[in-house]
Amino acid sequence: MDEAPRAAIKTFGCKLNQYESEQIREDFEALGFRAVGFEEPAEVYLINSCTVTHRTDRDTRRLARQARLRAPEAMVIVTGCYAEMQAEAVDRLGVVDLVAPNDRKAELAQAAMDWLAQRGRLCVPSEAMRDPGRLVSRFPENTRAFVKVQTGCDANCAYCTITQARGPSRSVPPEIALRQTDLLAQAGHPEVVFVGIHLGAYGRDLPEAADLDELVRRACALPSLQRLRLSSIEPREVSSDLVAMVRAGGRALEPRHAPCAGKLCRHLHIPLQSGCDATLARMGRPYTAAFYRELIERIHACEPLVGIGADVLVGFPGETEEEFAETFAFVRALPLSYLHVFTYSERPGTRAAQMPDPVNPEVRKQRTHLLRELSREKAEAFAASAVGETLEVVVETPDDESGLLSGIADNYLRVHFEGPGDLRERGKLVRVAITEARGAEVLGTLLQ
Repeated sequence: MDEAPRAAIKTFGCKLNQYESEQIREDFEALGFRAVGFEEPAEVYLINSCTVTHRTDRDTRRLARQARLRAPEAMVIVTGCYAEMQAEAVDRLGVVDLVAPNDRKAELAQAAMDWLAQRGRLCVPSEAMRDPGRLVSRFPENTRAFVKVQTGCDANCAYCTITQARGPSRSVPPEIALRQTDLLAQAGHPEVVFVGIHLGAYGRDLPEAADLDELVRRACALPSLQRLRLSSIEPREVSSDLVAMVRAGGRALEPRHAPCAGKLCRHLHIPLQSGCDATLARMGRPYTAAFYRELIERIHACEPLVGIGADVLVGFPGETEEEFAETFAFVRALPLSYLHVFTYSERPGTRAAQMPDPVNPEVRKQRTHLLRELSREKAEAFAASAVGETLEVVVETPDDESGLLSGIADNYLRVHFEGPGDLRERGKLVRVAITEARGAEVLGTLLQ
């Protein structure tokens, strides 16, 4: 082959998958491949899959078939959680050359190189394992960069396959996580996001004393880091210390939280799933609605401009009209800024798949619609509450329709504003005075 072989990667699912896809992309580039878009001609098509819902499973199958039709001679690889949980189903598609579980991702670039040489099916050697110190140098398509600090989960919720797909909770040693954070910050990313499957469990499996709070403090102390954001964290793992550090993201309150001042984003995503105790118990969630309410109200009371998001799962087996109404009223009363609403999807191998009283699919859709409308109302109310405030914004891209610059504030609001030409380069961190709310987004004036 005279020209560099091309590799196209498509990622579904969580931010952890996005981080691992960047590792895979850099592995391909190190072997001489050129990364291209998934719709372009390529010698290798790789899908990093998710299996949270039937839809993500279907999307993986659809893209695998499309890749085979687009390039009959190319190598098609499926990895990720769908490949982990449903390897035989993926293989039965008849269009995939290699199905690789999560712990084989580090080997895929070399496997593709071997395939191009051999032009035949192959098996990934079982003895080769991921190097835990392998770092990502940059996220070329993103202003924000992801740092994998943890993977796996020990929670074993009734509806979830993550424990099976990702295994038990495992933490990245602090030195490696901090080295990765510093590397990405020095590469020019103005915002770094700590990601994991069970982020709040960070450090429990490490031989040395470590926890998420201490990792956050140490990361914020890095001179290269401009801004740190946390991905989803479970309710019982949001410590009082973490709340204080989030508050210190706007202003330092105690000497030990000083490194977080102006660096830790005033944004927490805290899964709820249901506002009904009976439903939470069937789900296997280890808290009550009252516990969750007290946590959210305490966070909001100490920092009203903090963005607080929540996951809600609709249509879980046995969810009656009364239980859904209880969840709806509970969510409506909370000072949340947005919701991620998921429609329950039966997952083989979970306890929930064997539970009686499944909710009619049409009823699930109706309830999903109601909660998404509630999410829109909450997002608009949160945007309105920011008028008159000053927010720090990472510039992402010009808005093609309005010509305004656009970016994300530390509290996760989308901000639009006018700015000079030199700010149209992505990745600038600027201060914007918010003057108007338009739906769930805000407009403002750039401050010098």
